[in-house]
Amino acid sequence: MDYLGFLIVLQLYEITVEGRFVDVTVKLASNMQLECIYPKNATITQMSWIKCNETNKEAIATFHPSYGVHIDDKYKDRVYVVNASSEVKSLYFTKTSAADTGFYSCSIQTFPDGLWEKIIQVTQSDVFDASMPQPHPVVTELGGNLLLMCLYNLGGPVQQVKWERIQRDRIDTIVLCSRSGEKTFGSDFQQRTLIDCTPHVNNTLIIKNFTASDSGTYRCVATGGNKMDVMSFNVMSEDLAHSLGTFFIAGGAAAAFLLLVVLLIIIISTVVYHRKKKRRRIMPMSKIFYSTQNRPMNSYGRSNFVSTPNSEREEASTSRQTEDIYVNYRNFSC
Repeated sequence: MDYLGFLIVLQLYEITVEGRFVDVTVKLASNMQLECIYPKNATITQMSWIKCNETNKEAIATFHPSYGVHIDDKYKDRVYVVNASSEVKSLYFTKTSAADTGFYSCSIQTFPDGLWEKIIQVTQSDVFDASMPQPHPVVTELGGNLLLMCLYNLGGPVQQVKWERIQRDRIDTIVLCSRSGEKTFGSDFQQRTLIDCTPHVNNTLIIKNFTASDSGTYRCVATGGNKMDVMSFNVMSEDLAHSLGTFFIAGGAAAAFLLLVVLLIIIISTVVYHRKKKRRRIMPMSKIFYSTQNRPMNSYGRSNFVSTPNSEREEASTSRQTEDIYVNYRNFSC
């Protein structure tokens, strides 16, 4: 799905349940959590999870401080309430099916603040897989104020401006500005979000007391007539940005060192290989040269002289010394 189709589908999600817009859109998964966290300090007297069908409301779970949690029989084997004893009243599903898509209401009755409600839509749509425009990087200080400015030029009246936080499997509505300047906040952001919804003014969003969990992707969608302008922001804390910078610098240095080692190994291996190859060529030539130098030129070069051992020569010499020599002389007279 292209990005324009992605935004058109998102506009279809602007369905209201009993006059309220959807606070969160969640992607259906086999194991799925519908988050419901009460943001105030009032005392919770009762909580209920309800599925809002087209024709009726279906009770799923009810919590009471004195009586605990009750799960309806239809959901008992695959649904439970997370951390029911605290302000967290999230609903956790296992073994979901297509029948679990639809609208859910987390309704919390408190004293003295009264009713607090959050509407969640579960969908199988592939809008979560659609690509987004390149976000603008934004770094802010923990505990400070996150400020995001939405710049748009629709060439005419602005019908609405919507701010959202985008996650892998959910889309949170932060605030919706109507044509009349009215503002409607998402249940999770109402306590710490500031915005000026005056028409014909570029929209600026402020989230107070920025925390590490607020890091992520934010999007502003402005619509008017048949036009739509979109801006997105990749928001992170200064500490996270510093950690990532240090990580990438260290990673780059390690990668450069590893590349240098690999190059040295390749160079040394190449030199050794060529030396061995050259030595193999030289050795046969030296053998040929050596055999040529030691070969006789012809048969005359061979020696027929057989040496006599020293002992034989000494015996012969001794025998010659001890042998009597007889000489025949002619008699001469005077």
